[in-house]
Amino acid sequence: MATEAGPLPINGAKPRSLLSILLMNPGRTVATGRLIDGIWPTSPPASALHNVRTYVHRLRQLLHRVGDSADRLVRDGTGYHLQVEEDELDLLRFQRFVDQGHRAAREDRLDSAVDLLGRALDQWHGRPLEDLPDLGTDVAAYTVALQEQRRAAVTELIDVRLRLGQPAAVIPQLRQMVAEEPLDEPRQAQLVVALTLEGRVAEALAAYQEARRVIVDELGVDPGPPLQGALQVALDADSTEVRPPGGWPALVGGGTPPPSAVPDPPAGRRALPMKPPRLVGRAAAARQLRAIADTVGTDEHAGVVLVTGAPGVGKSSFAVASGYELADLFPDGQLFVSFDHAAGTPRSTADLMRELLVELGVALTDVPEDVRERAAVLRCTLADRRLLLIIDDVDCAQQVRPLLPGAGRSLVLITSRHRLLDLDVGWRLNLGSLSRGDAVRLLATIAGEQRVREQPEVFGRIAAACDQLPLALRIVGSRIAAQPGIALPSFAEQLEQEENRLEELAVGDISVRHSLSGSYQALTPQARAALNALAISDLLITQSSAGDILHLPGPQANRVVEDLVAHNLLVPVDSDGTGQRFHLPVLLRIFARECATPRAQLSPAA
Repeated sequence: MATEAGPLPINGAKPRSLLSILLMNPGRTVATGRLIDGIWPTSPPASALHNVRTYVHRLRQLLHRVGDSADRLVRDGTGYHLQVEEDELDLLRFQRFVDQGHRAAREDRLDSAVDLLGRALDQWHGRPLEDLPDLGTDVAAYTVALQEQRRAAVTELIDVRLRLGQPAAVIPQLRQMVAEEPLDEPRQAQLVVALTLEGRVAEALAAYQEARRVIVDELGVDPGPPLQGALQVALDADSTEVRPPGGWPALVGGGTPPPSAVPDPPAGRRALPMKPPRLVGRAAAARQLRAIADTVGTDEHAGVVLVTGAPGVGKSSFAVASGYELADLFPDGQLFVSFDHAAGTPRSTADLMRELLVELGVALTDVPEDVRERAAVLRCTLADRRLLLIIDDVDCAQQVRPLLPGAGRSLVLITSRHRLLDLDVGWRLNLGSLSRGDAVRLLATIAGEQRVREQPEVFGRIAAACDQLPLALRIVGSRIAAQPGIALPSFAEQLEQEENRLEELAVGDISVRHSLSGSYQALTPQARAALNALAISDLLITQSSAGDILHLPGPQANRVVEDLVAHNLLVPVDSDGTGQRFHLPVLLRIFARECATPRAQLSPAA
């Protein structure tokens, strides 16, 4: 930390790590879980939360010594927030100068662009956080992304100097960079063009031949468009006047072409699944999501919304339908990826990163093998875009964190059966079962409005038997629609019998039992046994009764209840003045009773 009197030492790697993570998220709240993951990436101690609070206290004391107010570093919701002004942090100064330099280059104010990009690069002194130990996957990916931003700024500065006719100023630097990274084809291409512009065509051709030899020997492929284009510049050069081609920076792939050479941006990718049927009963959530989407990007940071709910509540349908409805706000595209448990083992985060990069136009051969590097490339690729990304069927925070952008104007919708309390997101939308009226309306959209008008009471009974769960309603609606002559009162009576209900709530390869089973199997053995016990008991589930039902001490029973709530299997309801109450959905209660066995006992050890 620097003061007017000079640097202020911060003793200890852990407090420095904490400060570094906060500074890499200037002005934004960092969840305590992310701080712990960054400071102790492999095995955090049991005292990690207490230690974080201690380090925060020490930092506040140091800030107080230099005259900072108490609101400089504050606890904010689930984490901590460090307020930093733009001129106080080299990271923010670098990003500001890069943005201004990029704008100047696009407007053909080349001298200003050179000055601004040079001032941006002056903020760098070595690698980010090089004096700190491993800070975990998230921070490591961010530091790689920062180095990629620096690399892009260097490339753009060289391109601008070439456009200004200053090849001699960059040739020594390019020689050194090529020696350090001989497989960097865009950099090799810049060197060939710079030598050509300087009138050293023979050296330019020799540089091309050397670059080609290295690429063929090491990679077994011929040079790509950047080097081929640079070679053509050298071959076309005459001795009187040599100019870079109008599209030269775009050809190299790293700089900014003059305004006349800027190509139209590629059309946004629309890669969403088939649009679901008309949503019913989600108007309030849809309005809230559009209000969020309208504000995303105003501070140049991507927005993340977590959509959660019980199995079968329609999270994926809501997210995909929202993708279509919000397409007008995200001209750079709408993308969808899923961890998809249908085939058994979920897909890996690395696979989803590769899929997204290819969708975003990165050649498959350019996708890094290293997962951290792949995450960094993904963040850099997303940084300048305004797109909507849906990440479906997420199991845990660790699974999805590497897929999330940092800078930019994009919106990410994450769907999960779990509340993912350790995931740092901007907004949380929890979807519940439909109201009775909305449930009947959903049945009408599938089974036919005329039939509902003719027998509204019967359809009310059917909706109640389905527990107003969208998945169950869609299954039943499809079965009714396929049987025009079905006796609806008899069908409703069959559904109302608990021993038959889950068997009836299935069509084709879709069933409520299968949906509930996925969430049930994701629980710990103790949580499964607790769910069975709660399902069998006829007692009202409250904080005080949970211990009696589960035969556990109060604090342990509360933790089990919290776990079930976090998995959206137990629903908190408004207190009636006697304490918190919880609702176990009817279909889940039936399923859990099926799963209960005499041997399903709780262990107080957990």
